[in-house]
Formats: sequence, C-alpha cells, structure tokens
Amino acid sequence: MRIDMSDTPPIITLLTDFGTRDIYVGVVKGVILARCGAARIIDLSHEVGQGNVHEGGYLLASAWGYFPKATVHCVVIDPGVGGDRRILAAEVGGQHFVAPDNGVLTEVFNDTAPTRVVSVENQSLMIQPVSQTFHGRDIFAPAAAALASGTKLDDLGPATQSWLKLPRVEPVEQDGEVIGQVVHIDRFGNIITNIRAEDLPNEPRVQIARHAIHGLAESYQSVPRGELLAIVGSTGRLEISINQGEAAGLLAASVGDPVYVRTASE
Repeated sequence: MRIDMSDTPPIITLLTDFGTRDIYVGVVKGVILARCGAARIIDLSHEVGQGNVHEGGYLLASAWGYFPKATVHCVVIDPGVGGDRRILAAEVGGQHFVAPDNGVLTEVFNDTAPTRVVSVENQSLMIQPVSQTFHGRDIFAPAAAALASGTKLDDLGPATQSWLKLPRVEPVEQDGEVIGQVVHIDRFGNIITNIRAEDLPNEPRVQIARHAIHGLAESYQSVPRGELLAIVGSTGRLEISINQGEAAGLLAASVGDPVYVRTASE
C-alpha cells in the first residue's frame, strides 16, 4: 500500500541500531534540525540488533510504504563505518532513502525498483572533518536533511547502477513441508517469520524447536492466557506468540531459527 499526502512538512524517518542509552540518536536529530528546521523526524526504531542488516532491512521494508511521497528514510545500520563501503541515496516510489551500501535496502528494492541511485560523495554537504566512527552524524544526517530541503538527488554524488544485494531469504517447500525462518522478534516476544499467509497450507501445523501448534488463531485472545498460538500478523507473515506472554523467551528463539509448517492431518 502507498499513501500519498500533500502539503505536509518534510518527513525524515530514522532507523538505527544505536539504542537510546547514548547521545547518538539525539545528535543525529540535532544535525537534521540544524539544516532542515521544518523537518518532522519519525523514529522507526533504534533497537535493531547491532549491525543486523537483515533485521533492519525487514523492518524498513515493512514500514516505508505507509509514509507519504517525498519522505526521506535515513538508515544507519552500518557495521562497515569508516571502511570502504559506500553510502547510497536512492529514489524509490517517490520517496528517498539514505543508507549504507551493505544490503540493507535489498528488500525495499525487491519490492519497488529504484528510479535512481547515487553514491553520496559531495563533501560540501558533510560535517568536516568527517569522523571515522560516526558517519550517521557527519554524512547520513546532512544528506537526509539536504534531500528533505529540496536538494536534488544528483547533487549528492554520481549515479550508480550497482549496489550490494543480500541473498533473498525465502521459505522453501520440501516433501510437502514449508520451511521458513525467524526474521524478527519484537519487544512483546512475538516471533515473526518469513512465511507469508499465501505460503500456508490449509489447517497448518507449525513446528518451532520442539513445540507444535495446530491451526491458526483468529486473535491473541482466542486461546487461553499463556498458551502458544500461530497467527498471521500485521505484515502478512506467520507469527508465533503467546497470549499475554513472550513466545521468544519460552522457546529460546533467535533470528534465523527454522520454522516448519505442514498440513495438520499429515
């Protein structure tokens, strides 16, 4: 779904693995506001696993389509900071993205092909001297603020036709069984998988670790308190939850763990 709204102030979203204990998020916001005082800054999340590009890519792909055109998404999940990786700025579906060239944009680009991608190299936009450890402050935030202020994409740097793509992790079907994996665990302990609703058989039997769940729940409240359930969540993917509990803690689940689904009668 794409939402188009007109006459809105510039919107910049932030998605990072900085957490909120330190000053990093606040400083990034300060740089943005110093250069684009009208910006409305939206925190998507600052709790992405440290350097977890796959998780960040999933969260970004799940969120960006709900924002109006001209939104700028600033993504700082950057374990290669200070190295030779590039920083990209891209136009996708009428929105802009500023992100490291480490594959974090893979799911967004898979969903909607970018119209144009540039390598951010315009030194005049950056805070000088550029730190070796805080490009979020010195490069990402100024680039995002520039785009939100109306700077053209091509003014940030030269166009590029190549960027790092992460392998697409899709569920596979094998011997009548759908095999997927955990892609995210939210703060409620819900286990979110890469298995979409259309991948599910009728009357599915969901297996994770040593636990089996028969059928899909209509809601969290449709099973007794404390009971495991499988449900299609807000992103259209299979989730494993506990009514008023934390499934990830009970199952000791982690991102990347396998999840198996087959018809309950088998």
